[in-house]
Amino acid sequence: MSALELRAPFYACCPVCQATGASPVVSFPQLVFVRCRGCGVIFKSEQVPGLGGAYEEEYFRFNRAKYLSRWAHRVRKCMRQLLVCLEVAPHARDVLDVGCSAGYVLEAARRLGLEPVGVDLSRFAVSLCRERGFAAEEGRLEKLPFPDASFDVVTCKHTLEHIERPLEGLAELRRVLRPGGVAFLIVPDAAYYKLAVMPKRGRSFRPDRRGWQHHVYYFENNLADAATRAGLEPVRAGKDIYRRRLAKGLRWPWEGLRYLFLLAWVWVCRVTRLRRELQLIARRPTVK
Repeated sequence: MSALELRAPFYACCPVCQATGASPVVSFPQLVFVRCRGCGVIFKSEQVPGLGGAYEEEYFRFNRAKYLSRWAHRVRKCMRQLLVCLEVAPHARDVLDVGCSAGYVLEAARRLGLEPVGVDLSRFAVSLCRERGFAAEEGRLEKLPFPDASFDVVTCKHTLEHIERPLEGLAELRRVLRPGGVAFLIVPDAAYYKLAVMPKRGRSFRPDRRGWQHHVYYFENNLADAATRAGLEPVRAGKDIYRRRLAKGLRWPWEGLRYLFLLAWVWVCRVTRLRRELQLIARRPTVK
């Protein structure tokens, strides 16, 4: 029996807007991706059950993303991201990182004086974070093992595209956030040129690369819409999240020129579809 005959329905309708109409994007014997005719999000419509591996030690050690390397660089990057979250939620005392991996966000939060907690469905990742002295729990985004209103900041970086019920996952982020707290989201950008120009050759859809583990690809408006549907309030989006911080206290000419160059580069990447990921800060509304 061929893989084509073993394929089973994955999403019966769009996981964001629930529309049933969709246009084909790419098809492999093992899986199929389509684009929603309602909101435009790209999602998986069929897949062979059990396709792919597990998120355990082999995944973290040998994945092309090299999750266990470049520790110092990754921690510095996470510190910049958390500093932006603190601009939106200056009262923040603690951080939950959903999909905590090797613990970069947790280390960044600790260096900034915040109380870090991690959660991951991978037992290997949780054990690794605990070995490094962090509080970490096993759990899934769709059902976080924490009480309501437990955290001021929740980071969810390259995790939302991995889960089958994204709106439930976003609703869980809202649930564990305290009123006025913020969620920091990062997902792959569906507008990235390789998804359209070379869907079968790029890594995004291929069943032996990211296809088995990624279920939904969001465009800029889709991500904000999904957050809103889950009860979150989008606040900032895109790389301009960081440019606002950089613009403070500029010393001309060199820092000013660097700032202008970065603004231009962000614009070029967006127009030419070179941008690989989307970023969004969304807030849980305060109780009136």
